[in-house]
Amino acid sequence: MSHIQLVWPNKDLSLRASGGTGYEWVQPTDSRLLKPLKFKQLTARQLNARVNVLAIGDGLDVLDVLTTQTAVLNGGIRLVYIDPPFNTQVNFRQYNDSMLRPMWLSMMRDRLAALRPLLSENASVWVHLDDTELHRARAILDEVFGENAFVASVVWQKKTTRDSRAAFSSNHDTILVYAPSGPQKWKTSRNLLVKEDALLRNRDDDPRGPWADAPFTAPGYRKAQQYDIVTQTGQILRPPKGRSWYATERTYLDLLADERIWFPKGGDGSPRLKMFAHQLRGLVPFTVWGATDTGTNDDAKRHLMSMFPELEVFATPKPESLLERVIHIATNPGELVVDIFGGSGTTAAVAHKMRRRWVVAERNAHTVIDFLLPRLQQVVDGSDPGGVTEATSWVGGGSFEILHVSPRFGTLTGMCRPEAIKQHLAKLAETRSLSLPRKERSAA
Repeated sequence: MSHIQLVWPNKDLSLRASGGTGYEWVQPTDSRLLKPLKFKQLTARQLNARVNVLAIGDGLDVLDVLTTQTAVLNGGIRLVYIDPPFNTQVNFRQYNDSMLRPMWLSMMRDRLAALRPLLSENASVWVHLDDTELHRARAILDEVFGENAFVASVVWQKKTTRDSRAAFSSNHDTILVYAPSGPQKWKTSRNLLVKEDALLRNRDDDPRGPWADAPFTAPGYRKAQQYDIVTQTGQILRPPKGRSWYATERTYLDLLADERIWFPKGGDGSPRLKMFAHQLRGLVPFTVWGATDTGTNDDAKRHLMSMFPELEVFATPKPESLLERVIHIATNPGELVVDIFGGSGTTAAVAHKMRRRWVVAERNAHTVIDFLLPRLQQVVDGSDPGGVTEATSWVGGGSFEILHVSPRFGTLTGMCRPEAIKQHLAKLAETRSLSLPRKERSAA
């Protein structure tokens, strides 16, 4: 753990969900913390380590229920990606982004701390923020996971337009990446990026197709790899000082006979090794991700508007191409992805299309009804052609269960009540195969 810690008022208290969207400071000794959480499964299939879960409720409460009452998290979480409120002091239609800073810090600290014991050995945690609370969040992550768990700060180009009114036109967010096992151990299990076919060219009309190339040299002196190479123009080359040829002369001659050696500069340059697509090692991810590769907020908004043309969509949703890269790097098919700030549902949608298991929590019932539920139904039905559907060859399938978790503190009203949500789901029974449970259960 970090020896240097951030201090804020009420840090020794816990910040718990209260009512619909509020929070309440709670003493660790508060007897109400011993009350069982009430949860209602709104679909009737058994919650086990093979299902996907859309949970309506605060992430901290949802984790409590799933940890103590179900087998959903058995096997451990491989990836946590969260895009929490940035605390910009601007309120949006779907959520309020203005909290007192001590409350925001405790909110983040408590939920990250709850996630930590649920992670698998090779897990990683990705926290998506802008500059508002970024430096304080880094201190919290150091405190929860330890300074040695820090892997990288990924800079994502969130837009390509310029704001001429600002002192600087901010066009990036930052994703803090932590791995409890440490970056050196974690990198042995993370996935490399696939080299783009666009980077492959066929400069010699090879009938095997386009290829990439790499220098035919290696660092250090190896006697068996010191020999003459004759270029296509007849120039005799030796390895540069302090280096050797990439392979022995016998291997070089085999590669040359197989037309795997290319001489640039019209045949006069130093030899290069040709590598076809199936021979390429993946690419280590950069820490700067451009809009061309991972999309923008505007791309994500257009996708949402195509699905929900009658609704005012989120102001800064994240594109599916961004989550596709995160999930590709951090997980393999079948592994568990968790997002406790579900929002418009991008994490769940992409994880589903990429054939990962997922658990997503969102406490705003209106957001679930308006966006998350219908979006995920389109994914299951195969009727969402946008995002990474084509890239992942997604045609539909799979399923998810719906869980409602009531907070220990405060009173739920209106659409936040499980009964109201259940009534709404009943209206969808003709279009979605829902089997609703008969009675509520309590976490004992």
